[in-house]
Amino acid sequence: MPVFVTPEGELPGDLEAAVARGDIEYLLEALEAPVFEKRVAAAYGLGELGGEKANLVLLSIARDRWGARPDVRAAALRSLGRIHEAARYSEILSEFINGDNRKVMSAARKLLQSVDPGGYTQRLAETGAVDTGAIRAYGASGEPAAVPVLRDYLAARADAGDAAGSTNWGKVYAAVRALGNIGGGEAVETLEGFLGSLEVREESTTGTLARGRMEKMIAATRQSLERLEKG
Repeated sequence: MPVFVTPEGELPGDLEAAVARGDIEYLLEALEAPVFEKRVAAAYGLGELGGEKANLVLLSIARDRWGARPDVRAAALRSLGRIHEAARYSEILSEFINGDNRKVMSAARKLLQSVDPGGYTQRLAETGAVDTGAIRAYGASGEPAAVPVLRDYLAARADAGDAAGSTNWGKVYAAVRALGNIGGGEAVETLEGFLGSLEVREESTTGTLARGRMEKMIAATRQSLERLEKG
């Protein structure tokens, strides 16, 4: 009898046997087990078994934000990769790379990067993701599709006047650096406009911490513009 190995190790013996004999009902029952580790293993077992019923169940689990634990949802996402071809699997994963539970998002992003490395950042930009990880990915890849996303994010921060706040300033800093790496006319216009808003705000910024953040953002924006002008 073959041994089925998951990212967490081998399947428990009873689930391994269920996969070997094609017993989907046993695996479905295991999804209701009180111990979540067994539910995770059952999700992997369904991926090994495959078929339309397993596919529908795994999709349902992956999309169940309120009823399923993140670990089980992530296991379902991994298992779907054993059922679908790369193109369809990439579309499924794209549903989970923004605005979801952090553990599920992290799993979906890693999977998508491995399945569609060339299209990963474009798919990320299409979701409008502006968390720090997404912004850094845009800059590292030089993703042109991210420019409108970053432009809108910086415009929102300028309008709200909260770019130097503790929640935003790190992302703002990363965004202006990312635009400097991506380049293009729209990136230059975005940086120039944002720099003007920062310089206006700098005059009224009080407090050592906020002023220090403002100075770092202004310096990073100027450096990005200088890089693009030289390039």
